[in-house]
Amino acid sequence: MTSRSNSVIRRRGWLLAAGIVPIMALAPTASAEPPLISPISPGGDNYSGYAAVAPSFKVLSAQWKVPAVTCPPFGNLGGAVNGAVNTILTGGSVLRVPGLLNHPGAALGTLMIPHVGPWIGLVGMGPGGDRTLIQTGTVAACDNGVPRYSGFFETPSFGDQAGMPVPDADAPGNSWESPQTVPGDDIAATVTWDGHTTYRMTVADTTQGWHYGATFESTVIPTAALAVSESIPYNVPTYTPITFTNVTADGRPLAAYNPQSLSIAAPRITPTAITGDSFTIPSP
Repeated sequence: MTSRSNSVIRRRGWLLAAGIVPIMALAPTASAEPPLISPISPGGDNYSGYAAVAPSFKVLSAQWKVPAVTCPPFGNLGGAVNGAVNTILTGGSVLRVPGLLNHPGAALGTLMIPHVGPWIGLVGMGPGGDRTLIQTGTVAACDNGVPRYSGFFETPSFGDQAGMPVPDADAPGNSWESPQTVPGDDIAATVTWDGHTTYRMTVADTTQGWHYGATFESTVIPTAALAVSESIPYNVPTYTPITFTNVTADGRPLAAYNPQSLSIAAPRITPTAITGDSFTIPSP
């Protein structure tokens, strides 16, 4: 991505965080499995993957390969047209993207830039009642018809973008192109919570040989764990299937938590059945 595209996506809320980034939280009960309650909209139509709930999560990890992306024709114009269709048919999905209402410019860029972002994240609710998403992963965003690949850290609030993560000294900011990711690269990501106020995000491209980390301080207790691919409905570029493997939460396969399946609305992109710690996001 260009620096302009990177900044747009970062403010999103997933990185799309343009949080573009994403999600669900828990309403715990003593006698039954807690239901997922979407802070965005019923179903949350920007994500394809799985979301699990528990009284809390301390470690979420997953691996995947960077998908190869083919951007829509007509460059930025194609993305703008598709983004306009999304806006008309879904209300812009803006209410389902963390923090975008506070950043109209980022919202516009996020909705109009075709992108695919596989990521993992923990979600919790703070004392003020606002949910916060702590996430890390990779993204391919179309820049004038050309996919730009990078990794990212993001910690958007569903209400605003306050409190971004602090990258380690060797990490080139919250997202980067150098060293860049390349389609087919093996990615390993982890989000951890120390049980108090410190979150730790790490993402590694084991093919390229780089590993970065970032820290985030928050009082939220993470009650939802997500492994998803994110795109804007009606503005999804073509990409190769994304298979998440070794998806574990607190040392258990994600399937052990009876996770909820999430689907991108249009085109309908529904993950395959989760088998233990693995599932696939099919091509559109």
